[in-house]
Amino acid sequence: MSQWSQVQQLEIKFLEQVDQFYDDNFPMEIRHLLAQWIESQDWEAAANNEAMAMILLQNLIIQVDDQLDRVSQEKNLLLIHNLKRVRKLLQVEFPLCAGTCSTLSITYYYYYSPTNYLFNVFQGPLEKSLQNSVVSERQRNVEHKVSAIKNSAQMTDQDVKYLEDLQEEFDFRYKTIQSLEQNDKNSALIKQEMLALQAMLNTLDYKRKEVLSKIGRVIHEIDMLMSNMLTEELLDWKRRQQIACIGGPLHGGLDQLQNCFTLLAESLFQVRRQLEKLDELLTRLTYDGDPIPVQRPQLLEKVNFLLYNLFRNSFVVERQPCMPTHPQRPMVLKTLIQFTVKLSNRRFVLCGTHVKAMNMDESANGSLSVEFRHLQPKEMKTSAGSKGNEGPHMVTEELHSISFETQVCLYGLTINLETSSLPVVMISNVSQLPNAWASIIWYNLSTNDPQNLSFFNNPPAATLSQLLEVLSWQFSSYVGRGLNSEQLNMLAEKLTGKRVEIYRLYLLW
Repeated sequence: MSQWSQVQQLEIKFLEQVDQFYDDNFPMEIRHLLAQWIESQDWEAAANNEAMAMILLQNLIIQVDDQLDRVSQEKNLLLIHNLKRVRKLLQVEFPLCAGTCSTLSITYYYYYSPTNYLFNVFQGPLEKSLQNSVVSERQRNVEHKVSAIKNSAQMTDQDVKYLEDLQEEFDFRYKTIQSLEQNDKNSALIKQEMLALQAMLNTLDYKRKEVLSKIGRVIHEIDMLMSNMLTEELLDWKRRQQIACIGGPLHGGLDQLQNCFTLLAESLFQVRRQLEKLDELLTRLTYDGDPIPVQRPQLLEKVNFLLYNLFRNSFVVERQPCMPTHPQRPMVLKTLIQFTVKLSNRRFVLCGTHVKAMNMDESANGSLSVEFRHLQPKEMKTSAGSKGNEGPHMVTEELHSISFETQVCLYGLTINLETSSLPVVMISNVSQLPNAWASIIWYNLSTNDPQNLSFFNNPPAATLSQLLEVLSWQFSSYVGRGLNSEQLNMLAEKLTGKRVEIYRLYLLW
């Protein structure tokens, strides 16, 4: 399938952006009719080679001529008109405007090449990085490893069941021998039974060690997965949420994370039940060198520790604080005005929160969640020392964070959880809203740290390309479509005081 065919299968919001990039200078008809030929050319090399660029331009004109002959035979009046216009553009007007053939090749490279089109045409630096994280190889590896861990835990269940059956048989045979009279115990048959019983005890000891070893491996795999890849996936999701809060593309991936967290929780509780079963077996039978009393306490402590971390990381703010009067500007809260915030704990049973019990009725994806609809902030005093004053783009609002607590009680395990919203800006008058929203945009644009409350003590600069991308998102949030290249060019000229080729800059992101 050609890249152009894949473009046509994109979501509507992306197709609308694609439409904005094609105008009289860059006709979509050419991209559509010559898709196969365009995608087979080395536009990138031509951009650095004047002679090659000239050849490509001539070949492009030949391709247009061939299409013009074809549609002329079909008497397609509309296409005939458009292709004649394109041919004139390629032969006369565009080279005069562009100056050189290599510039023309660069332009067609960015608009038409298969490598750059899907990922660069309608994505800025922030959205492009987010897209890469969404489809990351790490995410696929996480899902594969979680599935493998779940299978290993289930297989260990079978080993524990075999161990239980083996011990029951040992108990029966041992009690049978114990019930015999003293004279019978000295017989050759009884001695033979005792030898068989000792062999069974050796097998029992071996299986106990084997089960403990398998449980230890499952715990280790969960620990490694949570410490490395799963933590990174969660950080990626939180970064995508930051960008979505300032108008960026809708963040996804929470359902995938929920599934991973859920499967790991199920595996950990399954391992915990296995350790409890081993404890039951220990109360019925123990012996010198028994591995259960030595290894089980350490393994159980590790399982409880992992469960605590799993619950703590899974407790997230799914929808950030927002005033109902300004849904496009979350994290700006006015005193004495109510706001809402939604918390989620990924499919775990909770006893309740300090304010409201979690339930599945408020969730569309089956997770347990709680939504606070009528929170009302009090007046907060700001510290003069923490106000930013580093340039005309800095604002003076102070960042705050809202904390939430709850308690989880499962299978005798009690875990206190706490999470926080992204930093918010408190205002006392609606006139402060533009500056406050500028603070929120600048913060979420520039930092991956979701709790950097001292951000404006030393705020970093943003690039022009990042700023233009966010401005386009703001327009899209209010009117349903972002800015095209001409509009971005005008804004860049206003901001920098000089002409900037935004169509090229925007596509180079």
